[in-house]
Amino acid sequence: MPSLQQLRYLVAIADTKSFSRAARLTHVTQPTLSMQLRDMERRLGTRLVERNRSRVFLTPVGNEIVRRARAILNEVADIHSLAKAGAGGLTGVLRVGVVNTLGAYLLPILVPSLRETYPGLRLYVRDELPDILLDHLDEGRHDIVICPLPMLRDDFTFAPIFREPLQVVVPRSHPLAGRETIERADLKGETVLTMERGHRLFELVSQICAEAGAFVSNDYEGTSLDTLRQMVAMGMGIALLPSLYVRSEVQREELVVARSIAGDVPFRAIGIAWRKTSARSEDFERFAIAAKRILRERVSEVIMIEPPGQRGSPKT
Repeated sequence: MPSLQQLRYLVAIADTKSFSRAARLTHVTQPTLSMQLRDMERRLGTRLVERNRSRVFLTPVGNEIVRRARAILNEVADIHSLAKAGAGGLTGVLRVGVVNTLGAYLLPILVPSLRETYPGLRLYVRDELPDILLDHLDEGRHDIVICPLPMLRDDFTFAPIFREPLQVVVPRSHPLAGRETIERADLKGETVLTMERGHRLFELVSQICAEAGAFVSNDYEGTSLDTLRQMVAMGMGIALLPSLYVRSEVQREELVVARSIAGDVPFRAIGIAWRKTSARSEDFERFAIAAKRILRERVSEVIMIEPPGQRGSPKT
Protein backbone atom coordinates (compact mmCIF):
# COMPACT_ATOMS: atom_id res chain seq x y z
CA MET A 1 0.00 0.00 0.00
CA PRO A 2 1.19 3.58 -0.60
CA SER A 3 2.45 5.61 2.32
CA LEU A 4 0.73 8.73 3.66
CA GLN A 5 3.55 10.84 2.24
CA GLN A 6 3.05 9.33 -1.21
CA LEU A 7 -0.64 10.18 -0.96
CA ARG A 8 0.34 13.77 -0.13
CA TYR A 9 2.56 13.90 -3.22
CA LEU A 10 -0.24 12.64 -5.43
CA VAL A 11 -2.74 15.15 -4.03
CA ALA A 12 -0.20 17.94 -4.56
CA ILE A 13 0.17 16.91 -8.21
CA ALA A 14 -3.60 16.92 -8.58
CA ASP A 15 -3.87 20.39 -7.03
CA THR A 16 -1.03 22.04 -8.96
CA LYS A 17 -1.12 20.12 -12.27
CA SER A 18 2.66 20.41 -12.19
CA PHE A 19 5.48 18.20 -10.88
CA SER A 20 7.72 21.18 -10.13
CA ARG A 21 5.02 23.11 -8.24
CA ALA A 22 3.94 19.96 -6.40
CA ALA A 23 7.55 19.38 -5.32
CA ARG A 24 7.81 22.94 -3.98
CA LEU A 25 4.46 22.56 -2.21
CA THR A 26 5.57 19.38 -0.45
CA HIS A 27 9.14 20.61 0.21
CA VAL A 28 10.98 17.92 -1.76
CA THR A 29 13.01 17.89 -4.94
CA GLN A 30 11.24 17.10 -8.21
CA PRO A 31 13.29 13.89 -8.74
CA THR A 32 12.25 12.69 -5.27
CA LEU A 33 8.59 13.38 -5.99
CA SER A 34 8.78 11.62 -9.37
CA MET A 35 10.52 8.61 -7.81
CA GLN A 36 7.87 8.35 -5.07
CA LEU A 37 5.08 8.55 -7.64
CA ARG A 38 6.65 5.74 -9.70
CA ASP A 39 6.99 3.62 -6.56
CA MET A 40 3.33 4.27 -5.71
CA GLU A 41 2.24 3.29 -9.23
CA ARG A 42 4.39 0.13 -8.99
CA ARG A 43 2.80 -0.84 -5.66
CA LEU A 44 -0.71 -0.31 -6.98
CA GLY A 45 -0.01 -1.82 -10.39
CA THR A 46 -1.59 1.03 -12.39
CA ARG A 47 -0.83 4.41 -13.94
CA LEU A 48 -2.03 7.35 -11.85
CA VAL A 49 -0.61 10.35 -13.73
CA GLU A 50 0.03 11.13 -17.37
CA ARG A 51 2.11 14.03 -18.58
CA ASN A 52 3.44 15.50 -21.78
CA ARG A 53 5.35 18.66 -22.63
CA SER A 54 2.39 20.96 -22.06
CA ARG A 55 0.38 19.53 -19.16
CA VAL A 56 -0.05 17.01 -16.38
CA PHE A 57 -3.31 15.20 -15.74
CA LEU A 58 -4.56 12.28 -13.69
CA THR A 59 -5.92 9.04 -15.09
CA PRO A 60 -9.47 8.04 -14.05
CA VAL A 61 -8.00 5.71 -11.43
CA GLY A 62 -5.70 8.50 -10.27
CA ASN A 63 -8.63 10.87 -9.82
CA GLU A 64 -10.51 8.34 -7.71
CA ILE A 65 -7.45 7.64 -5.56
CA VAL A 66 -6.93 11.39 -5.05
CA ARG A 67 -10.53 11.73 -3.88
CA ARG A 68 -10.04 8.99 -1.31
CA ALA A 69 -6.57 10.21 -0.38
CA ARG A 70 -7.98 13.62 0.54
CA ALA A 71 -10.39 11.98 2.98
CA ILE A 72 -7.61 9.86 4.51
CA LEU A 73 -5.22 12.80 4.89
CA ASN A 74 -7.96 14.94 6.35
CA GLU A 75 -8.72 12.32 9.00
CA VAL A 76 -5.02 12.05 9.85
CA ALA A 77 -4.81 15.85 10.20
CA ASP A 78 -7.85 15.75 12.50
CA ILE A 79 -6.18 13.13 14.69
CA HIS A 80 -3.04 15.28 15.03
CA SER A 81 -5.11 18.36 15.88
CA LEU A 82 -7.11 16.47 18.49
CA ALA A 83 -3.92 15.18 20.08
CA LYS A 84 -2.42 18.69 20.22
CA ALA A 85 -5.60 20.18 21.64
CA GLY A 86 -5.21 18.13 24.81
CA ALA A 87 -7.36 19.79 27.44
CA GLY A 88 -9.25 21.85 24.86
CA GLY A 89 -8.97 24.97 22.78
CA LEU A 90 -8.21 25.60 19.15
CA THR A 91 -4.68 24.79 18.04
CA GLY A 92 -2.75 23.67 14.98
CA VAL A 93 -3.56 24.49 11.36
CA LEU A 94 -7.14 25.35 10.43
CA ARG A 95 -7.82 25.49 6.69
CA VAL A 96 -10.53 28.08 6.16
CA GLY A 97 -12.39 28.68 2.91
CA VAL A 98 -14.33 31.93 2.68
CA VAL A 99 -16.64 33.34 0.03
CA ASN A 100 -14.73 35.91 -1.98
CA THR A 101 -17.21 38.75 -1.41
CA LEU A 102 -16.61 38.54 2.34
CA GLY A 103 -13.14 37.38 3.32
CA ALA A 104 -11.19 40.61 2.88
CA TYR A 105 -13.69 42.55 5.02
CA LEU A 106 -14.45 39.94 7.71
CA LEU A 107 -11.10 38.31 8.41
CA PRO A 108 -9.23 41.51 9.44
CA ILE A 109 -11.85 41.81 12.20
CA LEU A 110 -11.69 38.17 13.32
CA VAL A 111 -8.08 37.07 12.92
CA PRO A 112 -6.27 39.36 15.43
CA SER A 113 -8.68 38.44 18.24
CA LEU A 114 -8.60 34.74 17.33
CA ARG A 115 -4.80 34.74 17.47
CA GLU A 116 -4.89 36.46 20.85
CA THR A 117 -7.43 33.99 22.25
CA TYR A 118 -5.86 30.90 20.63
CA PRO A 119 -2.10 31.55 20.26
CA GLY A 120 -1.53 27.99 19.03
CA LEU A 121 -3.94 28.40 16.12
CA ARG A 122 -2.61 28.87 12.57
CA LEU A 123 -5.10 29.87 9.89
CA TYR A 124 -4.64 28.96 6.23
CA VAL A 125 -7.24 30.97 4.28
CA ARG A 126 -8.45 30.77 0.70
CA ASP A 127 -11.36 32.68 -0.86
CA GLU A 128 -13.56 31.18 -3.57
CA LEU A 129 -17.05 31.16 -5.08
CA PRO A 130 -19.75 29.63 -2.81
CA ASP A 131 -20.32 26.45 -4.85
CA ILE A 132 -16.58 25.84 -5.22
CA LEU A 133 -16.14 26.36 -1.48
CA LEU A 134 -18.57 23.55 -0.71
CA ASP A 135 -17.02 21.22 -3.28
CA HIS A 136 -13.59 21.81 -1.75
CA LEU A 137 -14.98 21.32 1.76
CA ASP A 138 -16.43 17.99 0.63
CA GLU A 139 -13.07 16.99 -0.87
CA GLY A 140 -11.22 17.84 2.34
CA ARG A 141 -9.31 20.84 0.99
CA HIS A 142 -10.91 23.04 3.67
CA ASP A 143 -11.65 22.20 7.30
CA ILE A 144 -14.39 24.82 7.54
CA VAL A 145 -15.91 27.36 5.18
CA ILE A 146 -17.50 30.74 5.87
CA CYS A 147 -20.30 31.15 3.37
CA PRO A 148 -23.78 32.57 2.66
CA LEU A 149 -26.75 30.59 3.94
CA PRO A 150 -28.90 28.63 3.41
CA MET A 151 -26.99 25.78 1.82
CA LEU A 152 -28.92 22.64 0.95
CA ARG A 153 -26.38 20.00 2.00
CA ASP A 154 -27.25 17.18 4.39
CA ASP A 155 -23.63 16.08 4.76
CA PHE A 156 -22.48 19.34 6.37
CA THR A 157 -23.11 20.94 9.74
CA PHE A 158 -24.00 24.63 9.55
CA ALA A 159 -23.52 27.13 12.38
CA PRO A 160 -25.28 30.41 11.49
CA ILE A 161 -23.30 33.47 12.61
CA PHE A 162 -24.76 36.79 11.47
CA ARG A 163 -27.08 38.68 9.16
CA GLU A 164 -25.38 41.32 7.03
CA PRO A 165 -27.73 44.08 5.78
CA LEU A 166 -27.35 45.37 2.24
CA GLN A 167 -27.05 49.10 1.63
CA VAL A 168 -27.74 51.15 -1.49
CA VAL A 169 -24.57 52.68 -2.94
CA VAL A 170 -25.06 55.55 -5.41
CA PRO A 171 -22.91 58.25 -7.01
CA ARG A 172 -22.63 61.33 -4.81
CA SER A 173 -24.42 63.32 -7.52
CA HIS A 174 -27.38 60.90 -7.69
CA PRO A 175 -30.80 62.17 -6.48
CA LEU A 176 -31.00 59.33 -3.94
CA ALA A 177 -27.74 60.51 -2.34
CA GLY A 178 -29.68 63.28 -0.63
CA ARG A 179 -31.94 60.85 1.25
CA GLU A 180 -31.13 59.69 4.78
CA THR A 181 -32.73 56.32 4.04
CA ILE A 182 -34.09 54.80 0.83
CA GLU A 183 -37.41 53.05 0.40
CA ARG A 184 -37.55 49.96 -1.80
CA ALA A 185 -40.02 51.83 -4.01
CA ASP A 186 -37.28 54.42 -4.68
CA LEU A 187 -35.34 51.75 -6.59
CA LYS A 188 -38.02 51.50 -9.28
CA GLY A 189 -36.56 52.15 -12.71
CA GLU A 190 -32.95 52.20 -11.47
CA THR A 191 -30.20 50.20 -13.16
CA VAL A 192 -28.53 48.02 -10.52
CA LEU A 193 -25.03 46.61 -10.91
CA THR A 194 -24.31 43.29 -9.24
CA MET A 195 -21.89 40.38 -9.08
CA GLU A 196 -21.62 37.85 -11.86
CA ARG A 197 -23.80 34.77 -11.81
CA GLY A 198 -22.64 32.08 -9.42
CA HIS A 199 -22.62 34.45 -6.45
CA ARG A 200 -25.44 34.26 -3.93
CA LEU A 201 -25.31 38.05 -3.90
CA PHE A 202 -26.40 38.03 -7.54
CA GLU A 203 -29.44 35.92 -6.67
CA LEU A 204 -30.38 38.13 -3.72
CA VAL A 205 -30.00 41.43 -5.59
CA SER A 206 -31.90 40.07 -8.61
CA GLN A 207 -34.81 39.14 -6.35
CA ILE A 208 -34.87 42.60 -4.75
CA CYS A 209 -34.80 44.26 -8.17
CA ALA A 210 -37.69 42.13 -9.40
CA GLU A 211 -39.78 43.07 -6.37
CA ALA A 212 -38.91 46.79 -6.54
CA GLY A 213 -39.18 47.25 -10.30
CA ALA A 214 -35.46 47.95 -10.76
CA PHE A 215 -33.34 46.52 -13.57
CA VAL A 216 -30.30 44.31 -13.14
CA SER A 217 -27.63 45.59 -15.52
CA ASN A 218 -27.06 43.32 -18.51
CA ASP A 219 -24.06 45.36 -19.64
CA TYR A 220 -21.77 44.65 -16.71
CA GLU A 221 -21.42 41.95 -14.06
CA GLY A 222 -18.80 42.49 -11.38
CA THR A 223 -16.06 40.05 -10.47
CA SER A 224 -15.48 41.84 -7.15
CA LEU A 225 -17.22 44.33 -4.89
CA ASP A 226 -14.48 46.86 -5.64
CA THR A 227 -15.27 46.80 -9.35
CA LEU A 228 -18.95 47.38 -8.59
CA ARG A 229 -18.06 50.41 -6.45
CA GLN A 230 -15.89 51.77 -9.23
CA MET A 231 -18.63 51.30 -11.82
CA VAL A 232 -21.08 53.13 -9.55
CA ALA A 233 -18.57 55.99 -9.23
CA MET A 234 -18.46 56.17 -13.05
CA GLY A 235 -22.24 56.60 -13.18
CA MET A 236 -23.03 53.23 -14.77
CA GLY A 237 -25.73 52.46 -12.19
CA ILE A 238 -26.25 51.90 -8.48
CA ALA A 239 -25.45 48.86 -6.35
CA LEU A 240 -26.68 46.96 -3.29
CA LEU A 241 -23.56 46.12 -1.29
CA PRO A 242 -23.01 44.25 2.02
CA SER A 243 -22.52 46.32 5.16
CA LEU A 244 -19.05 45.00 6.04
CA TYR A 245 -17.82 46.06 2.62
CA VAL A 246 -19.48 49.46 3.02
CA ARG A 247 -17.82 49.80 6.44
CA SER A 248 -14.41 48.95 5.00
CA GLU A 249 -14.38 50.65 1.60
CA VAL A 250 -17.38 52.87 0.82
CA GLN A 251 -17.44 55.12 3.88
CA ARG A 252 -14.05 56.58 2.96
CA GLU A 253 -14.95 56.96 -0.72
CA GLU A 254 -15.51 60.50 -2.05
CA LEU A 255 -17.34 59.66 -5.28
CA VAL A 256 -20.06 57.39 -3.88
CA VAL A 257 -22.27 57.28 -0.78
CA ALA A 258 -24.13 54.47 0.98
CA ARG A 259 -27.67 54.73 2.29
CA SER A 260 -29.62 52.29 4.45
CA ILE A 261 -32.86 50.76 3.19
CA ALA A 262 -35.94 51.62 5.23
CA GLY A 263 -38.48 49.06 6.41
CA ASP A 264 -37.81 45.41 5.65
CA VAL A 265 -34.03 45.60 5.26
CA PRO A 266 -32.59 42.98 2.87
CA PHE A 267 -29.66 40.99 4.17
CA ARG A 268 -27.51 37.98 3.47
CA ALA A 269 -27.05 35.37 6.19
CA ILE A 270 -23.51 34.14 6.85
CA GLY A 271 -22.49 30.97 8.64
CA ILE A 272 -19.73 28.43 9.12
CA ALA A 273 -19.93 24.92 7.67
CA TRP A 274 -17.96 21.72 8.17
CA ARG A 275 -18.28 18.05 7.32
CA LYS A 276 -20.52 16.11 9.71
CA THR A 277 -17.95 13.30 9.72
CA SER A 278 -15.11 15.52 10.95
CA ALA A 279 -13.50 14.50 14.22
CA ARG A 280 -12.92 18.19 15.02
CA SER A 281 -16.55 19.26 15.23
CA GLU A 282 -16.11 20.56 18.79
CA ASP A 283 -13.20 22.74 17.65
CA PHE A 284 -15.28 24.16 14.82
CA GLU A 285 -18.15 24.93 17.20
CA ARG A 286 -15.63 26.81 19.38
CA PHE A 287 -14.52 28.73 16.30
CA ALA A 288 -18.11 29.69 15.46
CA ILE A 289 -18.84 30.84 19.01
CA ALA A 290 -15.59 32.84 19.13
CA ALA A 291 -16.36 34.49 15.77
CA LYS A 292 -19.79 35.50 17.00
CA ARG A 293 -18.37 36.94 20.22
CA ILE A 294 -15.76 38.98 18.37
CA LEU A 295 -18.27 40.40 15.91
CA ARG A 296 -20.76 41.21 18.67
CA GLU A 297 -18.07 43.17 20.49
CA ARG A 298 -16.48 44.95 17.52
CA VAL A 299 -19.02 45.39 14.72
CA SER A 300 -22.36 47.18 14.95
CA GLU A 301 -23.21 46.80 11.25
CA VAL A 302 -24.21 43.12 11.45
CA ILE A 303 -26.80 41.24 13.51
CA MET A 304 -25.95 37.99 15.27
CA ILE A 305 -28.12 34.95 14.49
CA GLU A 306 -29.31 33.19 17.62
CA PRO A 307 -29.17 30.62 19.09
CA PRO A 308 -25.43 29.94 18.64
CA GLY A 309 -24.35 26.52 17.39
CA GLN A 310 -27.73 25.76 15.80
CA ARG A 311 -27.47 22.63 13.65
CA GLY A 312 -28.69 22.45 10.12
CA SER A 313 -29.00 25.06 7.41
CA PRO A 314 -31.22 27.83 8.80
CA LYS A 315 -34.28 29.11 7.02
CA THR A 316 -33.27 32.74 6.73
